[in-house]
Amino acid sequence: MKQSKAIVKQRQQRIFHMFEQEPTLYVTEVAKQLELSELTIRRDFELMASKGLVTRFHGGARLNATVEQTPEFSSKDSLNHQQKQMIAKVAATHIEDNDTVFINAGTTTLEVIKVIKDKPITIVTNSAPASEILVNTPAKLICTGGEFNSKNRAFAGPLATNLINKIFSNITILGVNGLSAEEGVTTAYYPETMINEEFLKQSKGLKIVVADGSKLGKTYSFNSTAMKNIDIVITDSSANEEEVGKLKALGITVILADKTTEGKSKS
Repeated sequence: MKQSKAIVKQRQQRIFHMFEQEPTLYVTEVAKQLELSELTIRRDFELMASKGLVTRFHGGARLNATVEQTPEFSSKDSLNHQQKQMIAKVAATHIEDNDTVFINAGTTTLEVIKVIKDKPITIVTNSAPASEILVNTPAKLICTGGEFNSKNRAFAGPLATNLINKIFSNITILGVNGLSAEEGVTTAYYPETMINEEFLKQSKGLKIVVADGSKLGKTYSFNSTAMKNIDIVITDSSANEEEVGKLKALGITVILADKTTEGKSKS
């Protein structure tokens, strides 16, 4: 019997988590631990290898070194902080009272949460620091839970995606490591793509990417979605003009936060 995509995705998340704990894994050992056939594990290893996550060798696979290079949350927080604050203020203008908002983890999205915390809305996020910001505020918090990653202070894994899969949002706001017209929305940490994919799949309204100008034109290892699935990109005037032009050519609304009034571009 053919397995559903959700079951396959959950299994592969479990295997990737095993790689994080032990960078070199063997087919026989993983098959025994997960109580699955060796053929199934070989197929999963091959798929991960095709995505650049691991390198196959006879009987097993090894986690690629580049996969582990996740930017530290603390190091990202101080970069382009003023731009992130301006971007957050513009993003907030698209959120209305009583909205259910999906927001992923990141330093720019955390600034968004700071701006919208006094709105009567529901925020669904995998960001751990969000709970500290939303104490005693009108905003209701639903935290995805899941496997905690101390580097980016975020939750991921099957527990997180299972919860997201039971909720629909009016608006989705994603922070990214990189984005380009050709390669789409990309991240440096594979489990983040699963979170982003679920947020987008369950979104019934606007899909917004918030990214300071340094992110445009950059591509990281793991793709979350193509740009055709994004409605608005909010960035700043330091963004590469050619890249901005390419995004607009795709029909995406690009807003430069430091050149706007109440979220609308100046002519």
